[in-house]
Amino acid sequence: MKITECLENLISTIDLEWIDNSNEITNSRYYHELLLLFPNLHEIFEEGWHEDKFEFLRTLRHIFRSFKIYFLLKNNKFVHNTLSMSSLQTISKKVNDQAIENELILPLILMYHDIGRFYDKENHPYQSYLLINDRELLAPYDISDLDKLLISKIIQYHLLFATIYTGESTFYGIYSLINDNEFFKLLSNEKSRNIFIDLLEIFTYIDILGYSYAVIYDHYLKFYDEVNYKLKSLLGFWPDKNLILKKAIEYSHEWIEWRIAGALRIFQFIDTQLYLTKDFFIEKIIESTHEPIEGMTEDLDWNVLKNNYLMNTWKIQIKYGLGILMLLALGKFYRGPMREDEKISNNLIIFWILLSKEIAKRSIKDKESLWNVNFIGLPNWWKWDRKFKKELNYNSINYIIKNSFQDFDINKKEFNLYLDFDSIFN
Repeated sequence: MKITECLENLISTIDLEWIDNSNEITNSRYYHELLLLFPNLHEIFEEGWHEDKFEFLRTLRHIFRSFKIYFLLKNNKFVHNTLSMSSLQTISKKVNDQAIENELILPLILMYHDIGRFYDKENHPYQSYLLINDRELLAPYDISDLDKLLISKIIQYHLLFATIYTGESTFYGIYSLINDNEFFKLLSNEKSRNIFIDLLEIFTYIDILGYSYAVIYDHYLKFYDEVNYKLKSLLGFWPDKNLILKKAIEYSHEWIEWRIAGALRIFQFIDTQLYLTKDFFIEKIIESTHEPIEGMTEDLDWNVLKNNYLMNTWKIQIKYGLGILMLLALGKFYRGPMREDEKISNNLIIFWILLSKEIAKRSIKDKESLWNVNFIGLPNWWKWDRKFKKELNYNSINYIIKNSFQDFDINKKEFNLYLDFDSIFN
């Protein structure tokens, strides 16, 4: 029996409620049978268990749940209370189209995509990729070298699609792909690069739904289609790197309001209620600029601010920063929609202005490289207290950004900037 059939038989005997709530998952027969199907993960799982049991169990539940979602979608049996039957059928068709091409690729992506979390949570996609290559984890499977490359690269870049949509990243994030020498084999073939984008989109649906608290609405399909189209369009200019980056900057500028409004969860709640329109979210951002901002005049025209003060945001790729961006805007982290009468702080715009200005200053000798912005010294979001909210202001944000430290990844040709918030807590 093929591994995909064995895996589907195993997962079919498990329900989502058990996956989400079991405290004995590692003692279950399901866990041991999963390792029988993927024996080269035994050592990695052991290391993960000893390194961080909480993170290991969280990741293990995510893997099981992702498999369950995948097979339900594949069999047109998945039901989600915020997705219409039409949307579910569309996603199921995307899953099945890829399964027809190669039924093993998506299950392997789901199995191996988060194993790097046991070693480096913040950079886990790249760590997962390294583990796959260094330990030759795909060697046992009867797939071509090109498919192995496709799987490992989707895993390495598996957050790109989702973070462009949430505004944490921009289309300029494609810079990483076109500077990746290994990725050139996929870029040189139109079918391969299109399959890469399509699989990245499908994976993103499953990855989000692989968490019990996740909610996806019908509008995701429309916006994901747009991200898909633009990424394919950009890669279609290969091998003209300069044109790819020029168009990526254009696309990023077009999405700048959406990106900043990601802190208000525009990506999740747009059009889910009558007042939650795109204009509603953007107007909240613009209204916040009517409050005095140090060093600027009041009621600064939004287009002037955007074009003069936020010009470098396209090269900024935020890493795990949605929570802190929400805190800057709303003073809290929560998963619900904004109230119609809710006001947001101009701390959010202050952050983007100061960060853009600082990166412009540090990019004088290298205007092309992208910047990965990392946040350190932050507690878990549920531990953010009133003191932290109170301490967030122009002076503290400016201090943190000006005193940030950086390094340059020679292999990736990318900068990493580290914003240390520890001083606010201690």
